[in-house]
Amino acid sequence: MRNKFEEKLKRFSEAVSPNKVIEEDIVVIDSVLPSKNPVGPRNSDLIEFIKKLPNFKYYTMYPMKPGKSAWFDHGYGMEKGTFKENLKSYLKIYPEARGRVRMLSSKRKYNIKLAYTYFLGETYALLPFLEKNKIPFVFLLNPGGTFGINNESSDNMLREIFSSKYFKKVIVNQKRFEEYLIKKKLCNKSDVIYDFSGSVQFKKADVKNKKYYKKDKSTFDICFVAAKYSEKGVDKGYDLFIAAAKKLAKDVSSIRFHVVGGFDENEIDISDIKNKIKFYGFLPPDKLPNFYSKMDIFLSPNRASKLHKGNSDGFPLSAGAMYCGVCGFNADELKLNTEFNSNEVVIIKTTTNDIVQKVKYYYKNLDRLYAISKNGQKKAQYFYDIEKHIDGRIKLFKQITGASK
Repeated sequence: MRNKFEEKLKRFSEAVSPNKVIEEDIVVIDSVLPSKNPVGPRNSDLIEFIKKLPNFKYYTMYPMKPGKSAWFDHGYGMEKGTFKENLKSYLKIYPEARGRVRMLSSKRKYNIKLAYTYFLGETYALLPFLEKNKIPFVFLLNPGGTFGINNESSDNMLREIFSSKYFKKVIVNQKRFEEYLIKKKLCNKSDVIYDFSGSVQFKKADVKNKKYYKKDKSTFDICFVAAKYSEKGVDKGYDLFIAAAKKLAKDVSSIRFHVVGGFDENEIDISDIKNKIKFYGFLPPDKLPNFYSKMDIFLSPNRASKLHKGNSDGFPLSAGAMYCGVCGFNADELKLNTEFNSNEVVIIKTTTNDIVQKVKYYYKNLDRLYAISKNGQKKAQYFYDIEKHIDGRIKLFKQITGASK
């Protein structure tokens, strides 16, 4: 009996030994998942990777601080207790992720063929870990995430990442970002991959039949969907949304406003329109298609450089709504749009008057509004096809690791 116990104890010790090297194929290393209420494209990517890559793993960062080049001092990652608690909730929603989502350990050694990371800030904080474990990596330079145009600190972080012997490729989903990296000589042109594709939180089969004003419903509905990162949401233009709503509500009796995300009735005084506005908090991905089916306009008057120098949200922020047939009204202060035509999206200025004028125009010209909605939906569904998007990533990863040969 003692021998069996000792043998069992020996196997257990070997399994948890910090000296044992963890062998992995292709992994994502990130900081936001698992979460109790998973939302967003990164979660969509994770689930699709699980479906398409048999050996795929997602690793959650333990708390990591950025290096000396960072203009910020906040870290990235998750405490172990939070990870365990979140994972229990996450697996109830996505049981297929069991065994695929793990937490990094600073005490373990890793032999990973290729890591994929998101955003500049997270990748920069992760860089010492990647170099210590000699892990080749590809990262997606998403808009936001501490990246800034003509931001010296941002440039220095990029230089450190690109100078790593383990850096393989950087993917950008905005053409101007590719041009910026090359013009500033931050990396070689051959290291940059421009790929406008992305993922939204649903597929075509999830999209609901659109409800049209006057035909299927008696209200004209405008939505604002965003997380809160600043007071009054000035970076996302929430203050402009409310200001425009107050003016529009006076002239259009059938108009209604809907807010999804990190804002509530206490952020800005909405007493003038309290009977015409509704707050939903964050909606889970499976609720969004039904919500968007009733919306006529997705209003996104987002501003650049409000969170830090050179900050941008990319274009378009309305991708998920457009995918479901909502007309996107997007600001584009940095002229990032290269893929959508004027018959597929409406470009707005970050002024209350311009927003009000354009909403009123399309309210009076519904045929034009819904034609743009339809065209924009077709284009969005082409670019944000998650299966095609993930297939492209996997093809790239296999080329880098030599698995495609």
